[in-house]
Amino acid sequence: MSENKDMSVQNKTEMVQTPPMEQVQTTTFNGNIFADSGAFNLAVRMSNALASSTIVPKDYQKNVGNCLIALEMSARLNTSPLMVMQNLYVVNGRPAWGSQYIIAMINRSKKYTTELQFELTGSGADMACYAYATDAFGHKVVGPTITMKMAKEEKWLDKPGSKWQTMPEVMMRYRAASFFGRLNCPDMIMGMYTVDEVVELDEEQYSVSDYTQRVEQSVANEIAENANKDVIDIADDNEPTNDDDAPTVGVTDETADGAEQQSIADLP
Repeated sequence: MSENKDMSVQNKTEMVQTPPMEQVQTTTFNGNIFADSGAFNLAVRMSNALASSTIVPKDYQKNVGNCLIALEMSARLNTSPLMVMQNLYVVNGRPAWGSQYIIAMINRSKKYTTELQFELTGSGADMACYAYATDAFGHKVVGPTITMKMAKEEKWLDKPGSKWQTMPEVMMRYRAASFFGRLNCPDMIMGMYTVDEVVELDEEQYSVSDYTQRVEQSVANEIAENANKDVIDIADDNEPTNDDDAPTVGVTDETADGAEQQSIADLP
């Protein structure tokens, strides 16, 4: 009796069908928020959420466009959007990294077997510094050397509130790291300068140029130079030059029987 009862319960259990779980369609950036409309719409929604936060820096608060750019950069760098926002500054309309973040990106990338090191020599006006690291093959990768003479000639010392006069050793290390990153790790730095560099550089020295404007100006100049220089003959050699032989354009009146075509000359 007990065995029959167990079989009955088993049969009832087999008859109960578990409803299938709903498949959730996910959208990822895959390193590019502009890859398709789904990824872009997701990025816009995320940007709206970030822009409404009061924790993100002021450059991103209530600014969906800036948040969208930060999301794009974080996707390419495979890092947190908040991390990018906290270290990507907008100075005079130009994006710039914090110097500490450049060092952190290089060390975090594991591209080198050692962390970024600095070789500081001399003192005072003879002070010099360069950044270096060791790659996987044991080679010493060295960045450009920064000197106080360079800082003076480039007028880095003359900017109001410049830290070069009060803490030159720190500034030389930061500048050496920036030069090292742009030379050896352009994929991480994305060719951008640091905040200090953007402040110190003049507008014409800043390498991020408006290429669109330059292309448009080049096209305009080319059009102006070539305008009205070539005579274009649009006449057809087969067309008659005599007005008497000019072709007629037919105008047919379907309501009139036997209506004939009239030439352009006969039209009122």
